[in-house]
Amino acid sequence: MAKKLKAKSLFDLTFVSDARLSPNGRRAVAVHTTIQTPPKDREEAAPDANAEAAPRYVSHLFLYDTAAAGRAQQLTQAGDANTHPRFSPKGDAVAFLSKRGSPGEAEGAQLHLLPLAGGEARRLTDLPAGVTEFCWHPGGELLALVSQGERDTAKGRPRVIDRMFYKGDGVGFRPSGSAQIYLCDLSGEVTKLTKLQSSPSGLVFTPDGAALLFTAAEDERAADAWQSLLWTLPLEDAKGGGYKGGRPTPVVSNLTRVAAPSPSPDGRFVALLSPTDQRNFGTPTGLWVAPLAGGEAQLLTGDFEATSSVAGDSRYGALPETPCWDGESVLVNLNREGRSGLARVSLSGRVRALHREGRAVTGFHALGGRVIFTAETPTEPGELFFRDARGQETRLSDVNRAFTDAYRLSAPSPVQHARAKGGPRVAYWTLEPHKPRKDRASVLQVHGGPHTNYGYGFMFEFQLLAARGYRVVYGNPRGSSSYGAAFATALQGRYGSVDADDVLAVADAAQRSHADPEAPLHLTGGSYGGFMTNWLLGHTNRFRSAVTQRSISNWTSFYGTSDIGYQFAPVEVGGAPWEKLQALWDQSPLKYVANIQTPLLILHAEADHRCPIEQAEQLYIALKALGKPTRFIRFPDEGHELSRSGRPDRRVARLEALLEWFESHP
Repeated sequence: MAKKLKAKSLFDLTFVSDARLSPNGRRAVAVHTTIQTPPKDREEAAPDANAEAAPRYVSHLFLYDTAAAGRAQQLTQAGDANTHPRFSPKGDAVAFLSKRGSPGEAEGAQLHLLPLAGGEARRLTDLPAGVTEFCWHPGGELLALVSQGERDTAKGRPRVIDRMFYKGDGVGFRPSGSAQIYLCDLSGEVTKLTKLQSSPSGLVFTPDGAALLFTAAEDERAADAWQSLLWTLPLEDAKGGGYKGGRPTPVVSNLTRVAAPSPSPDGRFVALLSPTDQRNFGTPTGLWVAPLAGGEAQLLTGDFEATSSVAGDSRYGALPETPCWDGESVLVNLNREGRSGLARVSLSGRVRALHREGRAVTGFHALGGRVIFTAETPTEPGELFFRDARGQETRLSDVNRAFTDAYRLSAPSPVQHARAKGGPRVAYWTLEPHKPRKDRASVLQVHGGPHTNYGYGFMFEFQLLAARGYRVVYGNPRGSSSYGAAFATALQGRYGSVDADDVLAVADAAQRSHADPEAPLHLTGGSYGGFMTNWLLGHTNRFRSAVTQRSISNWTSFYGTSDIGYQFAPVEVGGAPWEKLQALWDQSPLKYVANIQTPLLILHAEADHRCPIEQAEQLYIALKALGKPTRFIRFPDEGHELSRSGRPDRRVARLEALLEWFESHP
């Protein structure tokens, strides 16, 4: 008999991520992350007083035979954070990052090498700040890597800050100096290649191994403006042997925000990801191709989103995607109308979808016509799949089979549509509980972003609400990604207008189709969804209760306190406070706080740099001063990603607080 899903059922999930194919396509390696819980007699220990007694994530590497479904061999045993596996060019070893046995004063993960013929993994680097990313040289004897190189000596001292982008969510205060690119041979000898003025990423060698491609801003000012160029760094012979880095030169002349470079096998072109409008990051992320010798890039995917932004809360370890070449075409993860799946894009711009309906691809890697990828559905957490050169698909993993067998999950309705007066059709779904509550209450969910989308991803939170008898309603109002640039940017400069109209239209349509149209309707959302929750409560009393999470209440202070505020507010809300103070205030939920009558729970992480906790503090104090029904729960040592990758016990505490608030306001 199936069990009832509980908040702690989160601990039963396994998260599969960062899968990579071997050069011949016969094997694949992936990261499995599980949640390790403390012994029973330590469960009652206060986890914030003793972090070792709290549940934690444990990540290991697993090797798969792509011709044998269900057969996986655990490669790593030591350490609890083994990530970023990459096959050597010969396929006889796997390089990876791990914090195991970090020597001396070293911080962060170090580069390790594991021979697949047998034997223990060997640490290659001993860099003070560790390694953040790396790639193999085609010859198989060298690896390029990124490291901060020197320790941040500012700890415990006053911080001297000269930059705008000086902090980041999930990383805290950024190091004062830029990371650099290094070359490491198989003996562990490390050579510094660059003296860059901003930190690089996206390392990949050209097919002939003569140069290294990477993305970085030209200088600190450009980095503060979120600019990132594609560079080529030639490898030159050094005196006394070995290599040195030549002078980096820019490759693409017409793009200033690039990511994920991927050179074609013949070395003629490079594929990359970049917004379709360089001045507006709210537009779709497009696939572009440029001549590797230099010149202008051409957009191949038009108004399509060439990377997935489908919402999901069970993807620990997932990494940004990189386009992969397949002959004269490029494979991307195309996101359209809440769907996310593989697509082949020709150099002429012809797009051919390869995916199945009703699921979300969350990561992929392709070589020689073969593809390894992770995918999930609303009722199935992520698993690993293989697509051979003939297009035949095989499910390789069953890591979450026990979870889906143990719990009775709810399937969503087919996509439905609502329409606000004068607006476009807006997609939404409902998740019906197997055993509805006596009051037949619903919960309306609003996604974050705003340029993300709900669709066919797995949402543990939605399933938990359904298991407690709630009908869950979720949709994609204007501002959502995957519906084209015009739809995504429709709310810019007028937050709380057409987007709010669409959210309420979804609520109206969902209630009309409900078995009891008069049943209570609760509201929740996080980040932008938290903004919308705050906004709606100041403009309507239709919701029985609400929970606002990692939210925005005041754009005038968000501009200077969020890690992205000084870039986000001008594009999304309409300007800087000293230029457009009234416009920012008019779009701030705090302006309308006196109108709020709905009981509101405020959930916020104390180390959130994306939507700083001062946003929650302002809202809470205003509500208390006005005598409104509210409660404020703060999560220590957590950032904006609490609901997706926060410490497991705190993720559970968040879910339980959400449920308790709704159930205490029937």
